[in-house]
Amino acid sequence: MKSSIITALDIGSTSVRGIIARCSEHDKLEILGIGNCPSEGIEKGVVKDIQALSSCVGKALAAAEKAADCNAENIYANVSGEHIRTQLGDGRISIPTDTPNEPGEITLEHVEQVIADAKNSVKIQKGFERHKILHGIPHDYIIDSQDDIRNPINMNGFHLTAKVLTILSELTPLRNLAKCIELAGYDIDPDNFVLNHVALSHSVLSEDERRLGAILMDIGGGSCDISIYNRGALERVLVVPMAGGAITEDLAIGLKTTIANAEYIKKQFGSAIANEAEQNSELEVEGISGRASTRRSQYLVSHVIQHRVEEMLSICYNRSKDFYTPELVTAGIILSGGTANLEAIDTAIYRAFNMHVKIARPDLTKLTIHIPELDNPAYATAVGILYHAMGFEHEPQTKSFNLGNLGTGKFVDKLKKIIKDFT
Repeated sequence: MKSSIITALDIGSTSVRGIIARCSEHDKLEILGIGNCPSEGIEKGVVKDIQALSSCVGKALAAAEKAADCNAENIYANVSGEHIRTQLGDGRISIPTDTPNEPGEITLEHVEQVIADAKNSVKIQKGFERHKILHGIPHDYIIDSQDDIRNPINMNGFHLTAKVLTILSELTPLRNLAKCIELAGYDIDPDNFVLNHVALSHSVLSEDERRLGAILMDIGGGSCDISIYNRGALERVLVVPMAGGAITEDLAIGLKTTIANAEYIKKQFGSAIANEAEQNSELEVEGISGRASTRRSQYLVSHVIQHRVEEMLSICYNRSKDFYTPELVTAGIILSGGTANLEAIDTAIYRAFNMHVKIARPDLTKLTIHIPELDNPAYATAVGILYHAMGFEHEPQTKSFNLGNLGTGKFVDKLKKIIKDFT
């Protein structure tokens, strides 16, 4: 049985966020405490300074513990970066039967076995020796000659095949993230790392968006994480190592100011479309290390931002264009992450991809009360980690299979884990 306390730890290049929550009696989450600390020591999903990052993790979790008045337990953390690998493969098993030449009934154990078979077939391939499997996400099942089956449990057949997207992470970056958490004084189960893309999908994507086709784009500080969905399944995961941090650095160089002040100017006065900025408005820009301040036009600030945004989106488009058909991405682009708060960023993305853009805020209906602080694209990952940990995802409904009619809670927990990755 899982602990009633769960902790989501979102380790990003800009901020480290921690949320401590408790599962309520009504199958909802009660938020107990939230902590936030500016991030240091990690870039583009890779630890660069383990001492600095562990200090940030400690501060974020300590702040959450103080607000919650309890310890951070059962920690789940996100992982992303260019070291993430994906492989689509098949698993296949025979269904045992007591009667010769009669099909057997498929159970939860058989579903687990066929997914494990698919994951194992990937793990033994050359090149994946130093990788850890994070997720095995079933696309669909085949029972004998019947294909495109979403939920095979309680159906009958001789053979069960599953097409599974296996997501892996290199061991070194994963171990260094775990070590950061340990140095901060906390423990994390090796199986409690969640791919950033997967966590986000739980908090910002609707069932309709998954089924109709969508591109989920998370623009954080160090990387842009892109997930491509079609017919309800995650089909492709991409990581572009450029995001909001690059915009801030460009501003700091162009305005000859500090990183902190450049970040402030970007958030308060910047726009991804320079023509939408105030043409005659000027800003006072503080100098570096006591140097005299200068005055710069708001248009110049947005011009610098637009140049970097266009470069970033060009890379995102070129990396992803071969993996989707525009006509099948009916729901368009769903945008999340801290950089989603940048003025006119949705317009810039629309121009780059020629698709409708929705700035998504995390779905907070699964919480006992509305928390205004979490109603922000920057908290989408942290909220998604909570939902992933507790199995709050879009569960397929079938007449032949009902969670409420099943026996033990242990069986339900196993089933939710399968459905969690499937959806």
